[in-house]
Amino acid sequence: MGTRLLVLCCLLAALAAPAHGATTQMWVWVDSNGVTHYSDRPVPGAKLISIASMEPAEDARPAAPPPTTSPTTTARPPQLSTAQYQVLEIFQPAENETFFGADAAVVVRIRSEPELASGDQMRLYLDGTLVEGEPTALEYTLPDLERGAHSLRAQIVDARGKPKMLSEPRMINMRHETVSNPRAVGPNLRPRPAPH
Repeated sequence: MGTRLLVLCCLLAALAAPAHGATTQMWVWVDSNGVTHYSDRPVPGAKLISIASMEPAEDARPAAPPPTTSPTTTARPPQLSTAQYQVLEIFQPAENETFFGADAAVVVRIRSEPELASGDQMRLYLDGTLVEGEPTALEYTLPDLERGAHSLRAQIVDARGKPKMLSEPRMINMRHETVSNPRAVGPNLRPRPAPH
């Protein structure tokens, strides 16, 4: 069946080639399982075949539409705000606030003076890594934080991404419930005295 299909493809390619004039060279081979393979690169035992292009002839292609007379538009650079920020701070959570439980979500709220201007963007960083969010978001929810201390920082950038202001870092702590048995810590770890 595979040989018949190959012969049929080659016959069609040979008949179509004079009509279109373009051909492509390919390599064909049959592997040890009897499967026929085609490639644009030669491999040991492959035979070179020529296949006609299936593109329509030049004069059969549709003509390009005439150019429009409307004025061309050029990409405008982003509008840069002239806002001069006096304050940028994370006001929630409180400095060194501690959250308990592995499933605790930390809500972060940011404020700036003046308010975020059109064209400027707000960014939040957790331990130096950008937190995904809307570019104008002033509130973020951070679920599933790892246990330990974390640093939060807010930054305002202009439309081109150039930094305008960076907040002071805000430290938070995550505490997770212990997995050890409380009876097996502290003084209870001492060996029991031997009976007399």
